Amino acid sequence: MSHLMRRLSVSALLMAVVVAIVPTAVWAAKAEVRWNEFRGTEVGEKHMNELKAAFEKDNPDITLTIVDSPFTGFHDKALTLFQAQKLADVMMIQVDWVAEFAELGMLEPLDAWIATEPKDFMDNIFPTFHKKWQGKQYYLPLAAGCVGMFWNTEIFKNAGIAGPPKTWEEYVAVAKKVTDPAKKIYAATMALQIEPPTNLTYDIFPLIYQAGGDVIDEKTNKAVFNSPAGVKAIEYYVDLINIHKVAVPGVLSNGEREKRGSFGAGNIAMMFEGPWGIAIQQQMNPNLKFDIATLPKGMTTGTVVRGQINAITTQAQNKEAAWKLMRWLSGPVGNEFWARGTGDFPGRKDVAAKPFFQENKLVRAIVEQMLLPNAKSPNLAMPNAVQLNKVLTTEIQNVVQGKKSAKQALDDAAAEWNKVLAKYQQ
Repeated sequence: MSHLMRRLSVSALLMAVVVAIVPTAVWAAKAEVRWNEFRGTEVGEKHMNELKAAFEKDNPDITLTIVDSPFTGFHDKALTLFQAQKLADVMMIQVDWVAEFAELGMLEPLDAWIATEPKDFMDNIFPTFHKKWQGKQYYLPLAAGCVGMFWNTEIFKNAGIAGPPKTWEEYVAVAKKVTDPAKKIYAATMALQIEPPTNLTYDIFPLIYQAGGDVIDEKTNKAVFNSPAGVKAIEYYVDLINIHKVAVPGVLSNGEREKRGSFGAGNIAMMFEGPWGIAIQQQMNPNLKFDIATLPKGMTTGTVVRGQINAITTQAQNKEAAWKLMRWLSGPVGNEFWARGTGDFPGRKDVAAKPFFQENKLVRAIVEQMLLPNAKSPNLAMPNAVQLNKVLTTEIQNVVQGKKSAKQALDDAAAEWNKVLAKYQQ
């Protein structure tokens, strides 16, 4: 063998040894995906670290960097980061922010990526999260949940009532039977606090759906809650307060904190609440005996769906890698990992059908409610959702106080809504 050949052979051998012992990352740097979320502190560092490890194991070409931020101020911080061109690749958002952020150009449409996925990927995502803004899909769910009816089993037992009401008519009859002001026991936790106007999620929108109405017409992008069905829903609600007198006092000033406190104290028979309220009640009063049922049916069924969702930002540095994170978190593996680790209601039907989740007795009714007709998330098609909800809450307060009829109040609210919605006509 010539001197040159020997040198080449030695060089080749050395190269082979180097390749064998030097990590692949030296030769091809991993992609980094930054995920800005607001649940990390709540669910714990251990879970978030385990999630990072699980994702990176399934996606060895990507490094996941999790950026945890408090929920308070998250919305405004996102706007500031957008202006500074510093948004993370993937961002957790609320359903209320989709339209606003999409209109500002903060969110990347996902339709092209979704089109490459198997059909069952989107088929297993609960239908309400298929709602698009201006014809495009901008988000996918991580955790979901809808409003059901929590009921105090002790109050029902003491009143001789076997189970929860299944219709509006039954609800009125049960409500009147269990209400006993002398003992400070009331049927309902009705709350119409204006700031924040989240009461519409629990008390108002479900009734409008159950009456056969809708909140916004997606074809015309106009408010339609002032329909005869909407009027019927508000009149039913106000009658419970003013005629049947089954609501806990302080309806106009009560908010989520007050209603949960009243139910947790054990003196409220029924509360419209989501699965996120289970842990709250168990921590507030470990001895409270309650169960959950589907909401009473009016002309039809109906509820409001909420949850945490994720979106790819337009400032993402590696959008293909960002999509891999989105697909994992909202796919069967990542979504189950999140639900098991946090106790959150999953965003997928196939995960919600898993034994580990079905064995949780309290969430069975929520699963059923999510699959019934008219499980909707009106805020997904609502720009300036907080502002619009305050307008409607104020007008319903006017009805409760006898200042306006239900029809007049809803017409006035719809007119204000349509001034805002007109700016977003397709």
